[in-house]
Amino acid sequence: MRLVQKRPGFTLIELLVVIAIIAILVSLLLPAVQQAREAARRTQCKNNLKQFGLALHNYHDVYNRFCSRQTGSGTTASGGMRGRMSGFTAILPFLEQKNLYETMVSENAAPWANLPSLNMKLSAFMCPSDVGERQPAGGGPRGLISYAMCSGDAIEKSVFEPEERTGNTFNRPMPNRGIFGRMVCYRMRDITDGTSNTIAYSERQRPNDVRGKGMPAVEAAGDETAFSPLTCAAYFGGTRYIDSAIMFTQDTSPGYRWADGSAFFNAMSTILPPNGATCLIGDAAWQTGGGHYGPGLWTATSEHTGGVQVTLADGSVRFISENIDTGNLSVNAPLRTEIGPSPYGVWGALGTRSGGEVIGEF
Repeated sequence: MRLVQKRPGFTLIELLVVIAIIAILVSLLLPAVQQAREAARRTQCKNNLKQFGLALHNYHDVYNRFCSRQTGSGTTASGGMRGRMSGFTAILPFLEQKNLYETMVSENAAPWANLPSLNMKLSAFMCPSDVGERQPAGGGPRGLISYAMCSGDAIEKSVFEPEERTGNTFNRPMPNRGIFGRMVCYRMRDITDGTSNTIAYSERQRPNDVRGKGMPAVEAAGDETAFSPLTCAAYFGGTRYIDSAIMFTQDTSPGYRWADGSAFFNAMSTILPPNGATCLIGDAAWQTGGGHYGPGLWTATSEHTGGVQVTLADGSVRFISENIDTGNLSVNAPLRTEIGPSPYGVWGALGTRSGGEVIGEF
């Protein structure tokens, strides 16, 4: 009689133990993989900011001045670029995009025109950590951007009231306490606080949720000359705006027009700390001088944990903690033409080009 030997194999209990061990190892590995991926995205974002710094210095070498945040042909009512082309357009030739720049100049169109040049998605303008592309508010497809130009520690806007809404040209400069304003170009010598102590560019993430970080809350009854930053800060709950906050829902969200130089789209304020609230002060509609024309606190935001990256005027890139000293946020913002130290601590001082502050390590 022939004996049949049983093959050795796994019992059900042994198999379950192996599966459990694999599951534990995967759960330990996934966070590390996610952290590695975010580190790579953050590095690419840092490289973009570095390229902005180099492009800005090359621009200064050619023209002996920095570009303005907002410029261009035409009027508020009609014609040409409507005085709204951004400083990101100005540095295109120094980002290996000369052909695109020349196309935009020849088209001489408003930055919201539905043209391939204006809708183009440029990797240099997009932080890989900003993954979404859906506008929380209305408006059609536009060029995406994750960065902004520093206007300093004052309330920043894009139009004088009320005369410029009746069709006059944008022919008056709007200076500010930072290094980028409307129709005004500062020089290296104007940065008396030192180029290593003054922010040029910062992250300002592209929002994807109407109450998500980066979207502006609307303070309709606010007065830009007497607006406390704490009022704006109270609308933000740490990761999202509170339910009682009135959010911007008009045409085109911030982060969705890289060619538009209005403060709404491409300015950054050093008032509220990084990753805090953003607020539009006044009416949400552009027809009444609000919205894309209006004043606001344009806070630096990012999808990076703990803070944002900035380009300093010397071309270096630094990570700024969201816990940076912001001084006294109960104080009304200084006027754009005011001189003197910032009331908003180290963060405010980094935004001003000539505040006279002494800044240590940050």
